[in-house]
Formats: sequence, C-alpha cells, structure tokens
Amino acid sequence: MSRILSVLTVLLVSTLSQAQQTTGLFQFDPGTDDGYILWGAMFGHDQYLMNTCGEVVHTWAGDGVSLGNAMYLLEDGTLLRCAKADTAISSPIDAGGGGERLQKVDWSGNVTWDFIYYDAEKRLHHDIEPMPNGNILAIVWVIKDEASCIQAGRVPTDLPQGRLFDERIIEIEPTGPNTGNIVWQWDLWDHLVQEVDDTKDNFGTVAEHPELLDINWLNQAIGIPGQADWIHLNAVDYNAELDQIVLSSQIMSEVWIIDHGTTTEEAAGHSGGTYGKGGDFLYRYGNPQVYDRGTATDQVLWRQHNAGWIPTGFPDGGGIMIFNNGLDRPIGFSEIDVIDPPQSATGVYGTLAPGEVFGPNSKSWNYHAQDSVSFYSYFISGAQRSATGNTLICAGEKGRIFEVTHTGEVVWDYVNPVTHLGVLSSTDPIPFSGGGAFQGNLVFRAEKYPADFPGFNGHDLSSGVPLEADPFVDCLVLSLDPVADEDVRVYPNPAHGSVVVKGLGQAYMSLFDPTGRLVSSQRIHSDQEHLDLSGLTPGVYVVRFERDGKLKSEVLVVY
Repeated sequence: MSRILSVLTVLLVSTLSQAQQTTGLFQFDPGTDDGYILWGAMFGHDQYLMNTCGEVVHTWAGDGVSLGNAMYLLEDGTLLRCAKADTAISSPIDAGGGGERLQKVDWSGNVTWDFIYYDAEKRLHHDIEPMPNGNILAIVWVIKDEASCIQAGRVPTDLPQGRLFDERIIEIEPTGPNTGNIVWQWDLWDHLVQEVDDTKDNFGTVAEHPELLDINWLNQAIGIPGQADWIHLNAVDYNAELDQIVLSSQIMSEVWIIDHGTTTEEAAGHSGGTYGKGGDFLYRYGNPQVYDRGTATDQVLWRQHNAGWIPTGFPDGGGIMIFNNGLDRPIGFSEIDVIDPPQSATGVYGTLAPGEVFGPNSKSWNYHAQDSVSFYSYFISGAQRSATGNTLICAGEKGRIFEVTHTGEVVWDYVNPVTHLGVLSSTDPIPFSGGGAFQGNLVFRAEKYPADFPGFNGHDLSSGVPLEADPFVDCLVLSLDPVADEDVRVYPNPAHGSVVVKGLGQAYMSLFDPTGRLVSSQRIHSDQEHLDLSGLTPGVYVVRFERDGKLKSEVLVVY
C-alpha cells in the first residue's frame, strides 16, 4: 500500500504543478512569525485581519466608504483608518493619495469617530500615525496660489499649474464623534530656501542651508516638472523616545526628521524646541542633490515609501526602515533598506561641514531579490520589522504581501485576490485597471500584529476563511512540520462511502482535490471518527490534519 500511495502522491504533485495559481497563499514555512496581518485592497471598501493561513478572521466593512490608504489597529481593538470623504468638494488639490477622512471603528464595525479635514484649501492624504497620548499625526496638502509661490522665491516659469501644494503635519486630538482639536502643527512652507531672486523671501545659498528645502529643486524624471504636487509626502512616523517625526518625500527621494518637541510657534521658526532648531530639518537622507551637494552617484533613495523607526529592542532597533521603490533608478528594482543616522548625541545628528552630505555611507540591513529585478513595486508599498527579526513586506503594486527572515529567506507569501472587478478565484488572471496603468489588486500597505497584541483580547480569532474563491492550497498543505503522533491512521484506503480517522483527538481536518482546491474542512473532536465521503467524485485527494500547530497529510484514494 505504501508504494501505491507514493505513486499517487507523485501523480498528485504533478497535477498540482499544472495548475496556475495567481492569488491567495503561496508559501507558509517554519520561521513565519505567529500573528495577524491587517490590510485592505485599494479598489475595495473593506479592511481585513488575516491569519498566516491566508484566512480572514475578521472584517471591518467599509459600508460604501472607500479606503484612503493607511490603517492601524489600536491596543483597545479599534481600527484607525484613512478613508475617502465621498463628498462633493470643488478643490484644486487633485493629486493621488488622498484620504480626507479619519475614522475609528470598533470591533463590531461601529464608527466611533468620523473626522473630515478637507476643503478647497487643504486635504488629508496618504498616512497617519497614532501617538502614545491618543492623538494622531496626519499629513495635509495645503494649496499655495501663484502669487504666494512667487513671493516665496519659486521661479515663475516653473509653475505650469499656477499653484503648489505645501505639506503640513498636524497633531489631532479627537474630541467629539466628528470633531478634533489641532494641538500642534508644522508647515514645510516655513522652511524653504532659494537662491534665484534676492527680492523675494527665503533668499540664501542652498548648499549652505541643508536644514531647509530648495523651493526650486525639480525632479526632472517625473512627467510634469514643476507640478503642483512637488513634494508628495507619503509616510509619517513618530519616535516617542526622541520626540521626533520622520517624513518621506517621494518626489524628492528623501526622508526628513523634524523636532516634535516644539510649540506650533517654534515649529514655524528656526530655533527652539528640544533640539534648538525649531521646525528646520534635523536630518535628511537619500538624495543630496536636493540640497545642492553631491551628484547623481550619491543618490541612494528612489521614490521611497513607508520610512519609519524600528522599535528599540528589535533587531536593528533604532534604525530607520525604508521601502526603497526604485522608480527613476537606471535599472528599476525595489529593496528594503535600514539605516542608522549618525548621531553625536541621542537624537542629535550633528552639523555638516561645507560640502559634506548626511550619512550613513552604508546600510545596516538590506533585502532585495537575488536577481535584483524580480522584486519591484514602483509605487505605494511598505515594510515592517518584527521582534524576531523577520520583516513583513508589502509589494503593493503587485498586491503581494510576504515575510522574510533577517537573513533574507522568504518564509511566507500571499497575493491579494480583491480587485476592481471583484474577488478572484485562486487561478484567475489578475486584471489591470485604468487602461492597464495598474494591476487591479493594489495594496497600499500591510501591518502585522503579534498573536498576543492587546487589541485581540476577548476576540475569537481561531478560524477564518480565504477571500479567494476555490482556494488553491492553505497553510496546512504548505507547512513542513509533521504531527508528533505517528500513530495517526486513515483507513480503509482506498475508500468508498466513508473513512475512519484514528489517533488525532482534537484536530482540524481539510480535504483537497487533485487540483489542490479545498473541498471541505471540519473539526474532529474524538480519537476515532468516521468521515462521510459520499458525494465525492472518485479520484485522488489529500487529507490534512492539524493539531497543536503540527501537521500530517495523507493521500486518500476515493473510488
């Protein structure tokens, strides 16, 4: 019988290899962190909490409100999400990435806070950051008209759209169900320099002021040099130990650190605050050409996303992790970089000598594909370090979420099946949206929370279901760990009508057909049970059992 089963196993694997999986769970190996992944499809309305088996264990319904990019779980189990305002506002702030509305949604789906910060002059966008004090940092576009831009020193011919979008960071204190107080504010517009017109504001030598941003620096690689959305911040993160904020400018290919330990008044100036520099840049990294130092060979970031600190105590703790997209790079590929900004004292990044650029000169950690090009997501995306040293990566343009160890080994891999045309089956081709501009299964970012995260207390996360129709496989097939009990038996085999399962006790059973699709699943509650096979088409199946996180699979012939 063992020889028959071995032959049938080879036949089954051969059959599986002919199926073309496109979505769902592709890989789940030992070494994957235990926990749950929070994400949502950019063309969807709902947000999902998914286990490492690729099964959704909880859903927050959008109720017709479209996702506005970033989302986070709070320690009380509340979902904090950006969303579209879905209101008719005539606004010239028309760049991509808006999420004009912030919502808190409890575990039962009730919206407990619904705050809109959007009008003809300003618009929330891209990312938010929950703070330890319960407040929320958010990124805001603020429109500046042509006259204001020219007065600030912008070259008039570099205003093809007749306006620029300033970037503002606000700290919101939630108050009533639909209200919030702005308790702190920082505006990039207060920290500019230009060297083209000494009759206008902000005049100075750019290279002598790396703490300021050149209002006339243009990224010539983008489609519209001088476009209104000239900065395009896409990430904000807060370091409570340093009381600092890191920002990511996609168009400048730079990350900036600013002092949160200022008053709003000090944040508008060049002195004061914890570090004595007001709201000026404490540190910047990625593209020294923007502050007129270095050359193209010194550029190390390429339209990056999701810059944020790794928590102290984690591997590479205190460093800044960046999803380095690679757009505009001569050969496009993505990588995850971790850098340790040089410090002369805690949170103090020193003063640059003339001509010197901000370091470091090397990366503390890096992940990229072995061939350098197969891992490439030219926009959106993110990465997150865990306490074990693993890194969850969201290659958003492909809808792919995967996990790598600290040595760069991929241990978990999943592709989003939710698209602008609906939910796919596990073997459907992924459609493209907008005339083929983007794949239809985009994911802005994903966040992973450990199994003991306080927000999960009191909630049953023991079971879930795959999103994709006709799941190809799930984690029990992909896992390599056998059950410890070798006395588990399935008999008779071949079988007809029913089969006996002996030796498992409390366990979870799944049955897969020869194409790898899940046929049925159920819990087993005793040491010996008869399972009904009636209604199954004769053929070769895989029976798979999980107990205490361990796994056993058997090939079963039904006749």
